[in-house]
Amino acid sequence: MKVVIMAGGEGTRLRPLTCNIPKPMVPIANKPIIEYTLELVKNFGFYDIAVTLQYMPEIIKEHFGSGRDFGVNMRYFTEDSPLGTAGSVKNAEDFLNDTFVVISGDALTDVDLGNAIDFHKRNKALATLVLTKVNVPLEYGVVVTDNNGRITRFLEKPSWGEVFSDTVNTGIYILEPEILKMLNKGETVDFSKDLFPYILKSGLPIYGYTTKSYWCDIGDLKAYYHAHIDMFEGKVKVNLEGSRHNNIWIGEGSEVDPACNIKGPAIIGKKAKIKKGVTIEPFSVIGDNCILEEGSSVKRSILWKNCYIGRKVELRGAVVCNKVQIMEGSSVFEYSVIGNNSVLKENSVVKPNIKIWPNKTIDTGTEINTNLVWGSRYTKSLFGSRGISGEINIDITPEFSSKLGAAFGATYKKGSKICISYDGLSTSNMFHSSMIAGLLSSGAKVYNFGRLLLPMLRTAVKFYGMDGGVHISSLLDNSRTLTIDFLNSNGFNISRDLERKIENVFTREDFARCDANDINKISTISDYSSFYARTILNKVKSSNINLKVLINTDSELVQTTLNGILRELGCKLEYVDLKVVNSKNRQKMKTSNELIYFTNYVRLSNADIGVSMNSNGEKMILVDETGRVINEDLYLALVTLILFKKYRGSTAVVPISASNVIENLAQLYNGRIVRSKTTIQDIMSSLNLPNSGEDSKEQFAFHFDAIESLVKIIDFMEENRLKLSQLLDMIPDFHVSKKEVACPWEIKGKVMRSLIEDKEGDKIELFEGVKVYRDGGWVLVLPDAEQPICRVIGEGASEEFANELTDIYVNKIKEIGNDK
Repeated sequence: MKVVIMAGGEGTRLRPLTCNIPKPMVPIANKPIIEYTLELVKNFGFYDIAVTLQYMPEIIKEHFGSGRDFGVNMRYFTEDSPLGTAGSVKNAEDFLNDTFVVISGDALTDVDLGNAIDFHKRNKALATLVLTKVNVPLEYGVVVTDNNGRITRFLEKPSWGEVFSDTVNTGIYILEPEILKMLNKGETVDFSKDLFPYILKSGLPIYGYTTKSYWCDIGDLKAYYHAHIDMFEGKVKVNLEGSRHNNIWIGEGSEVDPACNIKGPAIIGKKAKIKKGVTIEPFSVIGDNCILEEGSSVKRSILWKNCYIGRKVELRGAVVCNKVQIMEGSSVFEYSVIGNNSVLKENSVVKPNIKIWPNKTIDTGTEINTNLVWGSRYTKSLFGSRGISGEINIDITPEFSSKLGAAFGATYKKGSKICISYDGLSTSNMFHSSMIAGLLSSGAKVYNFGRLLLPMLRTAVKFYGMDGGVHISSLLDNSRTLTIDFLNSNGFNISRDLERKIENVFTREDFARCDANDINKISTISDYSSFYARTILNKVKSSNINLKVLINTDSELVQTTLNGILRELGCKLEYVDLKVVNSKNRQKMKTSNELIYFTNYVRLSNADIGVSMNSNGEKMILVDETGRVINEDLYLALVTLILFKKYRGSTAVVPISASNVIENLAQLYNGRIVRSKTTIQDIMSSLNLPNSGEDSKEQFAFHFDAIESLVKIIDFMEENRLKLSQLLDMIPDFHVSKKEVACPWEIKGKVMRSLIEDKEGDKIELFEGVKVYRDGGWVLVLPDAEQPICRVIGEGASEEFANELTDIYVNKIKEIGNDK
């Protein structure tokens, strides 16, 4: 007889255990589940084995090969797409020429196959199902038999109202090859849902053999955990690897310090190192090549291969997958799972029932109390360089948004006034609603402005005397990403201190919900965008601006607002729809055919100015009447020139990454330059708007409000009878080069230290990142706060030299990264 082992299972309910391996390869007591199945069929004399595969098939093929090393002959039958249990076995029809056994490769059992086969032959059955009794049959196929074992009824995964038996299908079958002739090759067919009910209806002999042997479907994480306990308690007959000493199985080559405290039953894999003072409590499994440092403690936990457990780490009923590092002082609690290749840094805490997907880094001192699914890194910092951003319904869910609203509201006094808006997209509206619910639950008074642009909400916060604000946007050129901006009473992005306070409240869930009687009604404020537009118009000095403006934007709200303002000023407008602005990266433009088309169209259509504005109305690319593109650096120089011309002797705030041409302009106009760090908060703080004059307020618009900024630029052009190209010609030539280089999180500190220790260059400035002055130019290396990269910005006397400077430091970073 031959055997078919079904090993195509994906094991979605077992994730994150099955993120990198198919379900049959999940280890139990340091061996893949499927190996126990293989040992079982060998014990009954079956050596010719077909394996049906679908999910990650190569992993199983590479592990077993021909089966020779396991004492069997194995053949593989792989489905390109799922065919169902019966459809997958149909693939192996040519291999099956006599009565055969079908058994799952992802269940743990010691069923007596010999007795089941005898029962099958004695009853001359076409199909015999191995059945077992379970307490809760809801997740299984329930089967009813008569007194002779003949099946009379099936029901797949019943509700409690449909449970008519506690006898369920184990997925182990003894079948005659004729059964496969009822199937069409390539057709999706399931044994229990399709084929067996058909056989029953046809009156053909189908029987159920009820076993009292152990059987466990490893369907979820708790079943996986308890299967280990059942093994240790001897409820299932299997072979455990290693030499047995006092109910402790120790693998070959392992080093166990005599001063350890290990209580059986427990398993220690091959070549493990258990150091002095380690405590291992009963029902624990330590995988091959694991290292447990002094003072660590493991209770009822399962460690896979190649894990590192630091000093004084506590594991309590946890599952730790391959190549996980848990550093000193950390704790992981009951039924939590740490996915492959993750790192828990010092003193981190993983609360009970938490799942951390593979390849995550948990920062020092972080407490995890929600599942961490996507993203490469979890830190105590929810906030990035700009608010909170993440992928919709993956990083940011409605539940996340509501909890975040409650955390934000909890940082204010009860009854504080919080306003909220969104960009008008349906995806943003969903999170806007859940955020409102969270804010209300904290006792805040919520003022709903509905559909607005972020620059509009900034002014509304100040005008209405709000205590804070929230704006939610889903960028149109990347509609899978959501951004949440939190504003203070000045309309600024909140400070880092308040961000950290919100993070602490959020991660610890340390916020009180208000009493039901204290939940406030939502106040709705409509059509604020019209008031915003009127405020901008009231500041315009020119009576009539007779300019032709070519506008590119993918936001209906931006277009409507610009249309209302610019037409009232007398401008002639024309619209195009091109993907020119990368909204996520400020004014960083895409080098595309669309940009070339846009610049040519501005020139050929005799427009005075072309503007491509992002969907949030914050940033833009300008093009002058000759087709010259005004990128981020040139834009900053342009608005600084306008500022100095309008307010002679004023102070301009620019980030440290800005060109030195800004200082040249300051000298020409008796101005002063203040260099800030590159973050939004730092620029806003340097502008110090509450105590400043019109020049600083105008700078705020230049930095953070593209609509008002555009109006101010064209108003200045009209008032001074200047074309945009003439303004640009007043700016001395400069050459800035910008590059990005991969830099893993774990070496960023090493990169910065090495660059500081490098003596090349005339001077080093450590205001933000590392800025090195050399050969009349400079280069700035900025580690990115959200991605495993460094940004390298350089300025030189020529474009060639600027590129050469940045290349030097890109290569330095690569060399540091390669120097292990």
